Amino acid sequence: MITLRSICLVPALFATALPSHAAATPDTHVHVIVSLVDNASQGIVPVPAKIGNGDDPRTNLYWGALYGVKTFLSKADGWRKLGCEQEISDTILERCEFAWKDKLTVTAEAYRGRRIDQAMLDFMQQAATPPNPAKREMVVFIGHDGLMDEQNQPIVNRFPKHAEHDKQAVVLACMSNMFFANHLRAAGSKPVVTTHSFMAPEAYVLEAVARGFANGASEEELRSSAGIAYAKYQHISAKAGKSVFGAKKSG
Repeated sequence: MITLRSICLVPALFATALPSHAAATPDTHVHVIVSLVDNASQGIVPVPAKIGNGDDPRTNLYWGALYGVKTFLSKADGWRKLGCEQEISDTILERCEFAWKDKLTVTAEAYRGRRIDQAMLDFMQQAATPPNPAKREMVVFIGHDGLMDEQNQPIVNRFPKHAEHDKQAVVLACMSNMFFANHLRAAGSKPVVTTHSFMAPEAYVLEAVARGFANGASEEELRSSAGIAYAKYQHISAKAGKSVFGAKKSG
C-alpha cells in the first residue's frame, strides 16, 4: 500500500453524442494539468516502479492508477469520459475530456513527469489568463510540488503577472499554499483550494472540488468539500481532512 508519507514527502470531445438532457455544452469548465509522478526526476520518496514511471500515463499514480485522474473520473458516479487523445506532444502524453451530468466539462492533461517545470509554467499561464466572460472557469494543478525542488526554482522567474480577475485556481500538491498562493495572486487569479501540509494529490479531491464548482459553491465550501473527500479516502477524521486545505495568505 502506498502511504501518504511515501507519496508526499517531497525533498511527492464534447462533440461526442450526449443524452437529450445535455444537448448543449455546459458553461462551466475545469482545466486540469497533471504532472505525472516520476521517481527518476522528482524530489520524492520513490513509489513502486509501476506507478512511478513519469513516461507511462497508463499506470501512473496520478493518472492511470486507481485514484489517478483518468481512472477515477471515468468511473465516478455521474461522470462520463467523452474521449481521450494520446501523444499530444513530447510533453503532454494524453488529454482526456470528461463531463459531470449536464453541468460541467473537464479537460485533463497528463504531463511527462520530468517536464514538471513546463507543467507548472503552463498551469500558471492558464491561471493568469482571464476567464471567458461567457463561462465559469477553474484551473487545477495536480502532482508533486515541484517548487520544493531546487532545480525547478528558476521557473518562478517566468511565472506571468496579471491584473486581478476571477478565475479560480486549485493546487493539489504538498504545501502548495506556501509555494504557489502568492504567485497565483500575482497572476491575477484566486487560489481557492491550496494545501497547508503534506498530502496525497489524488483524484477524489479533484472530483469533489469540481462538483462543488459546478454547483456554485463558495470558496469555503470548496475547501470543506476537499477536506471531507480527503478524510473519506485517507480514513482520517473530517477535522483532520479539512485542516489540510485552505487559501489563506501565506507569510
